[in-house]
Amino acid sequence: MYRYKEIYSDIKNNILTNHYRAGKPLPTQEILSEKYDVSRLTLKKALNLLLDEGLIVSRQGSGTYVRNRPLKKSDELLPLDMPIGVTYSHRDQKVTSKVIDFGARLPTEEESKNLSIKRNEPVYEIKRERFVNEKTYSYEHTIMPTSIVPLDEKIVAGSIYDFLGEHKVAMTDARRIVYAQGADEEIAQGLNIKVNDPVLTIEQIVFDQDGRAFEYSHSSFLSEKSKFVFDVHRTDQW
Repeated sequence: MYRYKEIYSDIKNNILTNHYRAGKPLPTQEILSEKYDVSRLTLKKALNLLLDEGLIVSRQGSGTYVRNRPLKKSDELLPLDMPIGVTYSHRDQKVTSKVIDFGARLPTEEESKNLSIKRNEPVYEIKRERFVNEKTYSYEHTIMPTSIVPLDEKIVAGSIYDFLGEHKVAMTDARRIVYAQGADEEIAQGLNIKVNDPVLTIEQIVFDQDGRAFEYSHSSFLSEKSKFVFDVHRTDQW
């Protein structure tokens, strides 16, 4: 078992047995990293699993807390407020990918601007259809600088984020814009629907632990199967 999964299981057990009590803060990441003798990156992966299950909640400027009322796990919910991918959000299910297109090229002006790179810095272009339990889940069009890590078609057919994690690149922050649109020809083909059928699209820029933008992507989901959850917490007082 991966070390981060062992840590996840141990912290989860401490929550379920009330060692870490509801509404109270977890020990700091520094303390937990020392306790388990792991890097912050490994600990972050364990905490992301707990966030996904709704067992903990992160409050900016305050820390990480055990949730008062744990969310009921739903296979159809995708957390918008957590920087994780489909493999993590559906880790107990079968997640597969069909690579529609993969290659390297120079970025467009929009892509270079969003990734904060120069127009002469090459990028990977990745188009994938994602499946959960062998059912169409999403269509992804992703742009990534080639300087981040070397990719090939075998890697992009699996979990890109797992591969990035193996190379010490962690998805720590993301800026997401969510909007509804009619499917264009590319999206319609990727999701096996008709042109102009409604889809929900997430446009995002993803940053690593060093603040580098390493992904600019558009992920489109079938409208009738799109359910997202976003946790909101007030830090000020009325």
